[in-house]
Amino acid sequence: MFSSIVVGISLVFSISAFTEEEQQMMNALHAECVSETGCSEDLISKASSGDFAEDDKLKCYMKCIFDELGVIDDDGKIDASGLLTIFPEDIQAIAKPMITKCGTVAGKDLCDSIYQTNKCYYAENPEAYLLP
Repeated sequence: MFSSIVVGISLVFSISAFTEEEQQMMNALHAECVSETGCSEDLISKASSGDFAEDDKLKCYMKCIFDELGVIDDDGKIDASGLLTIFPEDIQAIAKPMITKCGTVAGKDLCDSIYQTNKCYYAENPEAYLLP
């Protein structure tokens, strides 16, 4: 449904790289996932800066973003090629090494797996990471 959004899921590279329409769609995605999970803005903001709280609502917020983008397969794995196609070509070059290296990090459940994967993305390139 939001697959045309150029959201870095959690690895958005620069808000300024997005058009106003893309930013509005990102904001809608963010609002939907906050509403669905009850995650606080503070936890999301801190995670964007690398402070990943061990919080179930934050973990499921991240899963919601990936879910809404349609990049989680039936086995609970991140569809790396599908994820990459969301980005413009210039950003794909930055995203591909992170996405490839991290794959889907195993967690205790799907929310935790997506959370652990986001932590991996941040560890690989903290300057390029932003959680919508």
